[in-house]
This record gives sequence, C-alpha cells and structure tokens, in this order.
Amino acid sequence: MKFIKLGLSALIGIIVPLAYADAPSTSTTLISASSVTNAAALGANLGGLSVFSYTASTMGASSTVWGSYWSGGVITSAASGSVHGSITSPLGSTLGDHARITGNLMSGDVLTIGNTSNVGGSITSAGASSVGANGFVAGNMTAGGVASIGAYATVNGNVNAPAAPVLGAGSTVGGSIGNMPVSSNLSANLTSQNVAGGLQIAAAQAGLASLTPTTTLAATQTVSRTFYAGVYQADSWSTTDGIVLTLDAQGQDNASFVFNFRDIFVTGANTTVNLINEGKNDHVIWNAYGAGGYVAMGASTALMGPVLATTYIEVGASSILSGVDSSCGGVFSATSYVHGGASAQIGGAGCSFPSFITAVPEPSSNALMLGGLGAVALIVRRRRPLSASTR
Repeated sequence: MKFIKLGLSALIGIIVPLAYADAPSTSTTLISASSVTNAAALGANLGGLSVFSYTASTMGASSTVWGSYWSGGVITSAASGSVHGSITSPLGSTLGDHARITGNLMSGDVLTIGNTSNVGGSITSAGASSVGANGFVAGNMTAGGVASIGAYATVNGNVNAPAAPVLGAGSTVGGSIGNMPVSSNLSANLTSQNVAGGLQIAAAQAGLASLTPTTTLAATQTVSRTFYAGVYQADSWSTTDGIVLTLDAQGQDNASFVFNFRDIFVTGANTTVNLINEGKNDHVIWNAYGAGGYVAMGASTALMGPVLATTYIEVGASSILSGVDSSCGGVFSATSYVHGGASAQIGGAGCSFPSFITAVPEPSSNALMLGGLGAVALIVRRRRPLSASTR
C-alpha cells in the first residue's frame, strides 16, 4: 500500500475576501493556493474519509459517519452505529450490534462485528474475525486467525482463514471456503499509511496557520454574531451555549472562512453555525494547529467543516458536523483520537466523494483508502448544517 504522490504545483489559486468583525467588505486579496484549497479538499484527497483518527477512536450509539472512517488505533463503535463508506484500522475493530457499514472493513488485528449487523462490502483482518448472530456480509471474509460466523449469519462471498471456519447454527456461506492467507504485511502497511496520513494533516494545518489574519478574536464568544469571509485568529476560542454564528459569504464566489486557533476550539451546547448568501466554491475550515490544539463540540452543536486538530477531536452527543454543499466535511486529528458521542453525525446525507469510495470490491494489498493531499481535484463546496430535527 503506497500513497499517491502528486505535486503541490497542481493546486489552483483562490480569491479570499478580506473580512472584519464590524462591517462587511467586498474587497479581495489573493492568498496562498496551497493553504485553503488543500485543507478544504482534505477528506476527498485522503480517499473519501470523513474521519481520520491517528490513535484509537470511538463512536457512540446510533452515531453516523457519512463517508469513510480511518482509525490509527483500535476502533470501537457502539450499537446501531452506521458508516456510509469503509472502515480501516491498523489495529483491532469492534462494531456493536445492529451496525451498518456500506463499504469494506479492514483491520490489522482482531475484527468483531456485532449481532444483526450488515456490511455492504468485504471484511479482512490480520487476526481472528467474527460475525455476530444474524449478521450479513455482502462480500468476502478473510481472516488471519479463526473465522467465526454466528447463528443464522450470512457471508455472501468466500471465506478464507488458516483453519476451517466456526459456523453457527443456520449460518450460510455463499461462496467457497478456503485458506488463502492474509498478506503478512497488512498491519505494517496500514501503520505506515497512518503515519503518512497524520503528517499530511499536519502539513495542511501548517499551511492554514501561515495565512495572515484579517481579524483577531476574543477568547470567548458570548453572543450570536455574523462573520464575513476572511482569516480569523485566536489563541483559544470558545462559544457559550445556544448562540448562532452566521457566516455571510455576501454572494461572492470562493469566499473562505478560515478559523485558526493556536490552542483549543470549544463550542457550547446547541451552538449553531449557518452559511448564508453562498457563492460558488466557498470554504469553511476550523484549525486548532498548536502543539496541544484540540477541538470539542458541545452537545447538539451544528457545525460545518472540515475540522483539523493537532490532538483530539470530540463531537458531542447529537451534534452534526457537515460539509459544504456535496462534500462530507470531516474531522481530522494529526496525532490523537476522535470521539463521536451518541447520535452524533459526521458528514451530511447525500454528500459525495470519488466513485471508488462507494464501490465494494474485495480488498487487496494494492487497494488504498488513503491518498496524497498534493492534488486538489475536488474543491469543497457548500452544505448548510441541518438541525437535528430535520436530519
């Protein structure tokens, strides 16, 4: 597994309107192409990821990820979680009962799928692998250890493991049963990709942090406020509960809202961010780039991204982190974990990534979930976060 290497010279310039907190501005200035455009297309250029967690990650009960999910450590998803894409981890993966995954599952260690779960692609693990009772796997099952298929569960494709699989009562294998081995390099290759992905996120953060601020923010936002396109800077920034942050693009194309924080970004419960008067190719990016920089979204926050952090990212219960227009937005931790609370949504219904993300072929040693950040084939566009009651 190797990253796609593409030159930064492929990036195209964008116009970012100057902005001030007290009045709208219609003047513009040209800024670095490799900063905003690169970060805005981060999820697509990482192979359609809506979540990149450098270390172990968790998702709460009934949470949803629109797009694919990468966890550099063990991934644990509680009951009734869903991922509209693929899941990959260099270490173990545990999915709770009633999980729904539309793509493939790949794990560098033990892989466990709960009862009555449904996987639209194939599952591959370097260790033991098990499908819970009444579970369904549309593709193949390949395990480096014991392969277990629970009672009345179905693997529609082939099953390959070092020894004969353990089959529960009434279970079904639609294809052949064999002992084709998992690549001995699977875990090491995934670990290498994880390191490279973290470095790419850090590079995107550094590019954003190098932008000249147009507005400096106070440490705490206590009232609702309108922002105009520009580069906002704060050492740390937090919002109080229940306020509305309106991002007014003033009908301009390529309007960019970049929020850079040297340390932390924290939203109070029920904080809402709205993008209005959109033009074409608008961007909204949150970047906690300092050595200890983290992001914590309070419960029921509605935010659009992408969101980048040097360390961890917490998405509060019932919060929505969407993209802009048809993109999935996403959360990207360069060195630490991502946690999604119960009923949290990352990405937006109907968001899109390159077509190969939705395909579900059998994983192979040449198949990649991650790709380079160098080329920007996709410019992230607009999606207004929907309230929890309408999603």
